[in-house]
Amino acid sequence: MQRARIDVDVARRDIKELLATGLPQVSASFDVNHFLDIPTQVVPATSFNPMAPEDLVLELAFGTTQSATAGFNATQLVFSGSYLVGVKAAQVFADAKALAVDATEVETRRLVAEAYVTALAAEANAETLDRALTLVAASEQEVRALVEEGLLESVDSDQLQLSRQALEQQLSTAQLQADLTLKLLLFQCGLKVDENVILTDDLQALTSTKVPEAIQSTLNLDNNPSLEEQRRYVALAELDVMNRRADALPQVAAFYSNSAQTFRDPAFPVLEDQANWYPSQIVGLSLNMPIWTSFGGRQRVEKAKLAVLTAETGLMQMESAVQLEFDRARATFLDAQAALSNAEKQLDLAARILTRIELGHKEGVRSSFELNTAQNQLLEAEGNLIGAQLAWLTAQQRLIASNPRP
Repeated sequence: MQRARIDVDVARRDIKELLATGLPQVSASFDVNHFLDIPTQVVPATSFNPMAPEDLVLELAFGTTQSATAGFNATQLVFSGSYLVGVKAAQVFADAKALAVDATEVETRRLVAEAYVTALAAEANAETLDRALTLVAASEQEVRALVEEGLLESVDSDQLQLSRQALEQQLSTAQLQADLTLKLLLFQCGLKVDENVILTDDLQALTSTKVPEAIQSTLNLDNNPSLEEQRRYVALAELDVMNRRADALPQVAAFYSNSAQTFRDPAFPVLEDQANWYPSQIVGLSLNMPIWTSFGGRQRVEKAKLAVLTAETGLMQMESAVQLEFDRARATFLDAQAALSNAEKQLDLAARILTRIELGHKEGVRSSFELNTAQNQLLEAEGNLIGAQLAWLTAQQRLIASNPRP
């Protein structure tokens, strides 16, 4: 987001820089010359003496060994078609960069939201595995006691031990993933990855929120930031055609120059005593207009028109892609919503089964194996619910990002 905003500031500076080129430009200059050898001019001798032979020439050295010139120049652009088009293009480009900020914000929010719910899911997964490990460890101790009393075979205890060891490894991996996903969230938020933060939401609360407006509305192509940005680039391509045509128009500039020059020569001390500066002022207009470019200008115009066609084709393709992404996001969300509802029902069913088996186990009509199986089913259902909640929240953010301004 910071880089996107910097790009907007740069584009605005470009507008001001371009505008400045059409305003008065003033420059100062100061030159000092020292002739090691004064230039020699060759002229016919008859120019000074009509009686001199015609093939006789005179070698004359004119000037002083030192001279200095000081002055300033002012110019003002009077008319330039390319300048007018350029100012308009710079403004359109700045608008495109501003729209890019909106598109970047939509994408950034989606990435942060996905990283947030992923971190929540990783924490919930670690908590589920920790509860599973506690239950398996308790069952293992219970079965081991029965094995020691000779009521069960040792293979039952060994199987639970294998389950416990596998869960311990899974829990260690889940805790590592939870830590890494939290660092990813901090990175996406632009924070230091080692900063201490606490996630205050939970998946159940987030999945209980109101269904986003985007699922109940049609796609708004007119206010989509990415499409608006692409439309600006189409406008830029059209302005480039105008700019190429403007190259054939005359360019008029006014100028004013004021300078003064002085001369020095050791051979003529009088120049040192006079210290005269000889002024010179010039004011005028400069006109530049191409007459014949051997159809080069026409080819540049036609090439710019092809660039417009390319931009328009890209816009149409982007509109189709945006529509396709919205349809896919909505379908994915509806599928995730159905999967979430099914996962909630399965969790409720697994909880009711465990309640009945726990009651039977207390009454002695249900075995510890059945109890352990029911507990595992409940934990598996909880894990499936976490996955369904994560998929629902991710699909929700994708749907919102596909239609940010319904």
